[in-house]
Amino acid sequence: MKSIEMHIHSFSLRFQFKYRPDFDVFSFIALARERGFTGVNISANGPGYRDLGGTTPQHFARVRACLQEHQMACEIDTSDTRVDNLQKMLLVTSQVGAERLRVYTKYDAPLPEQMDWTVRDLRTIAPEAERVGITIVFENHEDFQGAVISSILAQVDHPRIKALYDYGNSQMVGEDPMDALHAMQPFIDAVHVKDHVVLHKEGRTWVQGVPIGQGLLPVMRQTEALYAGGLRRFCFENVWGYAAPFKAATLPSSAPFSTSHSHGLLNGALLPQPEALAQEWQAFESGWQWYQTALATEGFVIERQ
Repeated sequence: MKSIEMHIHSFSLRFQFKYRPDFDVFSFIALARERGFTGVNISANGPGYRDLGGTTPQHFARVRACLQEHQMACEIDTSDTRVDNLQKMLLVTSQVGAERLRVYTKYDAPLPEQMDWTVRDLRTIAPEAERVGITIVFENHEDFQGAVISSILAQVDHPRIKALYDYGNSQMVGEDPMDALHAMQPFIDAVHVKDHVVLHKEGRTWVQGVPIGQGLLPVMRQTEALYAGGLRRFCFENVWGYAAPFKAATLPSSAPFSTSHSHGLLNGALLPQPEALAQEWQAFESGWQWYQTALATEGFVIERQ
C-alpha cells in the first residue's frame, strides 16, 4: 500500500468561482472534503486575492477555521518572487494556516538575468520563510526548464525553498515532462497533477489542457516516479479549457508532444457562461474519477495524515 495525501487546486473549478454567486472558498473547502481530498491549494493572485476571496485578517481567520472544521491542509499560490510580494504573501499564508506558498518568477529579461534576480529574491526571503515555518515552492511555470529550476534552487540552498513540479508546464518550453521531473527531483516538495495535449492551430503551436486521463502526459509514470523519490502529497489540477503558446524553437518527437489526437483548441473563457460551467464540472468529475481509479489500480491509498 502506497499512502499519499491528495489536494485539489482551486484552478480546477475556476469558472465555478468566477460565475457562480453560490461558490466561494468556503464551499470549495467543503466540496474538497466531500470528494475525498485531504487538502486544498488556493490561488491568491491579483485583486481580492482571487479564489481566497478576501483580504482582511478577519476573512483569513474564517478560512482558517473552515479548514480546521473540515480537517483540511492548505497551500497558497502567488506569482511573483519579488521580496515585497513574498513578504506580504507569507503573512497571508501564515494567517490562513497554510503550509506552503507557491511562486514563480515574472521577470521579463534574458534568462541569466531572470535567474540572478530570482536567486536574489529567494535568498533574501528564505530567513523569513524559516521564521514563520512556511516552505516556498518555486514552480516550473512555462518559462524555465527543469535544470534551470534546479540551478536556481541549488544556488539558494535553503531547506525552506523547494520546487513545485508541474506535470505539464515543461511542454511550453519544449522539454519532455519526464526529463523535467528527473532534473528537478532532488528539490521537489509539491506537484500539480494535470493532463495536456499539443496541437497546431492557425499557424501556431499550443499546449492545451484537457481532463486528466484524456491527454498524452504520462500521468501515472510521473506519479510513480515522484512517489519513489519520496513525495507523499499530490495536488489534482483540472486544466480543461486552458491553452498556452508553445515557446520552443522545435517540437520534440517524444510521445507527450504528439499532435495525433482528437482535441481541438479551446479557451474556456470564451464560452458562454452556462457552457463553461457545465463543461468544466464534467471535466473535473471525469478527471478525478479517472485518477482515483488509476491510483487504486497501482496500489495508492489516499489517507489523511
